[in-house]
Amino acid sequence: MKNYKFPKDFMFGGAAASTQYEGAYDQDGKGLCVADFKTYNPNLDRKDTKLNWLEMSTEEYLKNKNNNDGIFPFRWGIDFYNNYEEDFKLFKKVGLNTFRTSISWSRIIPKSDGVVNDLAIQHYKRIFECAKKHNIKLVLTLSHYDYPIWLLEEYNGFLNKQSINKFLEYCKVVFNEFKEYTTYWIGFNEINLTLHSSYTGAGFTIDENDPNRLEKLYNAVHNQFVAQALCVKLAKEINPENKVGSMNAASHSYAASPDPKDALANLKYSQINKWFFYDVIADGKYPKYMWKYFAFNNIKLDYNEEELKILSNNTVDYISFSYYSSCLNKFIDNSTNLVKYETGIKNKFLESTEWGWDIDPIGIRIFMNELYYKYKKPLMIVENGIGVDEKWDVNNDTLNDTYRIEYLKNHLKNILLAIYEDGVECIGYTMWTAIDLVSMSSKEMSKRYGLIFVNIDDFGKGDKSRKIKESGKWFKLMSDSNGSKLW
Repeated sequence: MKNYKFPKDFMFGGAAASTQYEGAYDQDGKGLCVADFKTYNPNLDRKDTKLNWLEMSTEEYLKNKNNNDGIFPFRWGIDFYNNYEEDFKLFKKVGLNTFRTSISWSRIIPKSDGVVNDLAIQHYKRIFECAKKHNIKLVLTLSHYDYPIWLLEEYNGFLNKQSINKFLEYCKVVFNEFKEYTTYWIGFNEINLTLHSSYTGAGFTIDENDPNRLEKLYNAVHNQFVAQALCVKLAKEINPENKVGSMNAASHSYAASPDPKDALANLKYSQINKWFFYDVIADGKYPKYMWKYFAFNNIKLDYNEEELKILSNNTVDYISFSYYSSCLNKFIDNSTNLVKYETGIKNKFLESTEWGWDIDPIGIRIFMNELYYKYKKPLMIVENGIGVDEKWDVNNDTLNDTYRIEYLKNHLKNILLAIYEDGVECIGYTMWTAIDLVSMSSKEMSKRYGLIFVNIDDFGKGDKSRKIKESGKWFKLMSDSNGSKLW
């Protein structure tokens, strides 16, 4: 029987994002952000895995901007902004020693004039003091899908290189104002998802039929890479103790069959969707296969040699990622010298969630091994969890989410196996999420991930009361045992 425990000083806790749980969108001088214009669709098809949940075209944005009747769930979130003291008490009760959260760029700098919102600075300091009071360490994300609407409308987001300097102006404020609260920072949340959504990933819109969509997405990613690298440089200048990571959505995958063609398809998928991003942020350079990919797809990258030097000289200190699922890739064709493949195929060996996400605990161990031995930098898993449509059992005054306990238990066991049996260096784990919040993909409140239940529905109705689920009680016992209770 195994009795592995998490290493000493392991950062163990939960995660959340300002856009999804703060609310208070019109309080204390906050500016609007891209998430504030996303609407909830009560008729959504949860299992439609082919739907791009994150994207918003230019046409849709203009429609939503003038929509006075839409449901805008990110505007109210769960009102953490006004309930943080109660929430931190609950975080301690469910066993968190670390909390990964994001700072709202649009709250810190509401307008393009660069004037800092002092009310926001003081409020975040109160929140971070509250974390310190409860002995909860912080990992702070600088950009978690919170691009200010002025960055979109006046600069066209990260498609415009001027956004790099705008981001650094914001980073400088944050690094200086909050330097006493943490030395662990993350630049961009799930930076690789920019390739799926210009709007959510990089703060700009693309016309529905834009023939240059792919080229624009890769140029925006490049500008984010440069901004991330300069962010690392700036963080070190302000405090040499700072450690900066950048985060990817883990795209762990398998070939759909033993057919070598499917293995080739999985290789090409992995290069483009996974390794490319780590090659740049952790290794500091564009891999040759990407230059080939750009040439075959007629993608012109707007870059210069100075930018490539910046990438090379300012790589991340640790690698962070979210992990929820894995996928299968099947070969289709390579008659044009480009391997075409189908992705997102159901894996018959795995169960899946209501939203069609395959549950693959062993996959996280495999991915950790691949990632660590390829780049040899410490890992931090900053999102991992299961979304379920849940209702509080009023009669028994409980929410017995045994499925979440099982999900977390199996993933945490595989993380420990990766550490102790495979030699992977992992410094932290923050599950998604400590507390129910609005789903970034489907915009639902009813897609619940939390250890703590929040009484708000998809339409923003409810008394906002908080209650600990059975998974929260279990998480506390497991945390107090430093992981030994898993076995």
